[in-house]
Amino acid sequence: MENMIEKLSDFDSEKRFEVLFDVAEIVKTKKIKRTYQQPYDNMHIHSFHSFNYNNWSPSRIIFEAYKIGLKHIGIVDFDTLEALEETLLSSKLFGVPALAGIETRVFIPEFREIVINSPGEPGIYYINALGFTKLPKKNSNAEKIYKKLHQIAENRNKKIVEKLNRFLFPVVIDYEEDVYPLTPSNNPTERHIIKAYIEKSEKISGISSDNFWCEILKILPNDVAKMKKENIGDFMEKIRSVLVKNGGPGYVSPESETFPTIYEFIDMVKESGAVVVGNWLDGTNPGEKDPEKFLEFMLSAGIKVMNIIPERNWNIRNTEEKTIKVANLEAFLSTCIKMNIPVVCGTEMNKYGQPFFDNFNVPELKKYLEWFEKSVELLFEITK
Repeated sequence: MENMIEKLSDFDSEKRFEVLFDVAEIVKTKKIKRTYQQPYDNMHIHSFHSFNYNNWSPSRIIFEAYKIGLKHIGIVDFDTLEALEETLLSSKLFGVPALAGIETRVFIPEFREIVINSPGEPGIYYINALGFTKLPKKNSNAEKIYKKLHQIAENRNKKIVEKLNRFLFPVVIDYEEDVYPLTPSNNPTERHIIKAYIEKSEKISGISSDNFWCEILKILPNDVAKMKKENIGDFMEKIRSVLVKNGGPGYVSPESETFPTIYEFIDMVKESGAVVVGNWLDGTNPGEKDPEKFLEFMLSAGIKVMNIIPERNWNIRNTEEKTIKVANLEAFLSTCIKMNIPVVCGTEMNKYGQPFFDNFNVPELKKYLEWFEKSVELLFEITK
């Protein structure tokens, strides 16, 4: 059985779908133990079609949701709807209500000089959509915008690799040969690129991978070896923050003209019969400082549902930072409730260590649980 479950995440879709039906038959017999530890929701989770640190497919995600008794699932992948068919089929087979969606970045002209939820990048906004039941219609305006999302990401990735190949020489990678194989649908992210560089550094003769990265990261070789062995996720994030984030040698500054505007994205989503879901980060950037003003703009743009990643707002080691972000979270959620704006939650799982489901029993979240659950139910209603 364990081998079958692993095959649910095979990159070969034919093999994946074949075993999916076999697992579904076993589920029907009710022989699979279910825990029901915390039967809540995760409406923002990435599959391996963008980056999932467990390399889980949409069907594996929904199977795992079935096992622990999650009520609802929302799968969003960066710049692609590759998960759509598998999400809807798995939802039906395993009896877990699920929505298929997408996450991307758009440009908001009204915030041209204001940072919103993409740190250090004025006017750029991370945004979701859920409830797709089909791909945008061929030759439609929606399809044109959808294809643009992927092309923008592809162009940016290639620029990152070009810059990093110069900086990290002799550890160089080929985008198509080294990065594409790490994703089943040729839709790499920054984390796939970092993974490709780590793997290449282990293969080049004449250099020590640990020594190479200690020079890049300015840490001791023993610390590199320890991170690689004990927490590869922290190691990857350390490299990503040094190399490709704002100020790093591989950073590619977003150009507003290359992104679709928020209004183009909204048109694409509505034309496709789905629902736009806004994202709120943590209230520390100027564009989110005033929750009422921020939400009024979202409503005026046609966004009537918001999404948060609770973990990044309360599960914080630094006491001072936690105090600020919890206060921001409470201000945001209180304003949403006052303005009757639904708020759904998720954990992403596109960064090592992020949980599969939120702990809604912590005091920072427990008092809002009823609102979160009502919000999810409403989202499913309006996507019917």
